[in-house]
Amino acid sequence: MITGVDYILYTDKSKDALIEKIKETIPFWENPYFVIDNEDETTDVYISRDEEMFQLMDEKGFYTDDLSGEGPFLLIINKQYSSKLNRITLVLAEEVDESKFSKQVWSWIKPIL
Repeated sequence: MITGVDYILYTDKSKDALIEKIKETIPFWENPYFVIDNEDETTDVYISRDEEMFQLMDEKGFYTDDLSGEGPFLLIINKQYSSKLNRITLVLAEEVDESKFSKQVWSWIKPIL
C-alpha cells in the first residue's frame, strides 16, 4: 500500500552524492534504517527510524507514529529527468504545513539539494 503526500524537487547533485549526504546529515534518528531500491529509471530511498517502522509501512502505508509524530519517508530519485538535473519526489505521511515531523524533513532536505 502506498500512501502519502508527494513533493517534487530538483537537484544537480548526483544520485550517489545525494544519498551519501542524506546518510551523513539526517538529524532525526541516531541510527536510521535505509532501504535503497534501484530500478530502471529511478532509485527509491526509504528512510525510517528503525526496521520495525519500515515494516509497518507495508501494513499502513506512509504513517506517523501516534506517540512521536514521526514516520517513514521516501525519496524517489529520477536520474533520467534531464542531462543536468535529477528529479526528486519526496513522499511524506502528511503535508508539510500540517505535521511538525514532515516540516522537519522538508527543512532538512531542501538545503541538501
